[in-house]
Amino acid sequence: MAKAKYSALGDPKALRFLEDAIQEADRGLLEASLAASTWNKLNSAKNNFDKFKCATACEAEMPYNVAMLCKYVSWALTQESLKPSTVRSYLSAIKTTHKLRNMDCDTSNYLIQSLLKGAENLSLYSQIVAGSRKVMTLQLLKLLGHQLTLTDWTTNSKKVIWAACVLAFFGSFRFGEILAKETDKFNPMETLLWSDVNFTSEKSVIIRVKLDKNRTPQGSYIDLFEFKGHNCCPITVLKGLKMDAISECNPVFQFKNGKLLNSKTLNSCIKDLLQPIIGEHAQLISGHSFRAALPSAMANDPIATKDTDIKQWGRWSSDSYLLYTRLKLKQKETLFKKIVDVLNKS
Repeated sequence: MAKAKYSALGDPKALRFLEDAIQEADRGLLEASLAASTWNKLNSAKNNFDKFKCATACEAEMPYNVAMLCKYVSWALTQESLKPSTVRSYLSAIKTTHKLRNMDCDTSNYLIQSLLKGAENLSLYSQIVAGSRKVMTLQLLKLLGHQLTLTDWTTNSKKVIWAACVLAFFGSFRFGEILAKETDKFNPMETLLWSDVNFTSEKSVIIRVKLDKNRTPQGSYIDLFEFKGHNCCPITVLKGLKMDAISECNPVFQFKNGKLLNSKTLNSCIKDLLQPIIGEHAQLISGHSFRAALPSAMANDPIATKDTDIKQWGRWSSDSYLLYTRLKLKQKETLFKKIVDVLNKS
């Protein structure tokens, strides 16, 4: 039964790497050992390395030696103008690819690391214009909501998009924690369903994220509370959206036509809505902007909040996450009142 379940996953990106896996290994189990996002990273790294081989007419067979990796790193930094952080990520993916084939690959070699360090020191990638992400603020969130009301989109579409933005803002969610990956299908083990939303009172709700970044077996439980006076209360928007819900087994962010809201669509909508207000800076607003919203606001008022408050609400590390999940409802409510005080001052 378990074998059938795992082997049915069939991610083309994963199968691309498992073709040469040791034959006795269950490919379905190997595929399930890594998250879909990890397979995507492996795929991106392989595509880039294949591009390197094509561009340099290089015949490279696995396992890659240090000399070959040095050539690749130099090419990626100087010819492709990739950031050192991106190249490091690709090297990590290349190492993982070797492990999947039961091979060794020395990506931590001194020469390789020196090339990366040299790129950082000499700004070999300075031609890349990399705008820093902008943090979503309460004022900007309200402007976003105003722009949304001016569109000719259906009432349901506005409710779905607005609820996703408000929830991400107050819950410091990653978009991937609450949205489906595709617009026409969803994984019930990852996507936020109405069965994961429990209104614990008229003024509070607890939301279960089944698959958080830390991969904790029980997932994450996030409490949200009433936020008055700004027309962006997470409790109100969720209750309004639930009136359109098909069933408890359906995704929270699903349009009436059956289509699902995913990260790509939401990011695009946010940029389009904010473009008339903040111009080109709208391109620097993304899911990460919402993730950092409340922790950033709290950090700007160190008198009202402490570092532990910021870490607890943002779920920044495993230790802080464990501390946060042990907080009782009253303690969480007290912490949220601190957040409200900070937001009202801003």
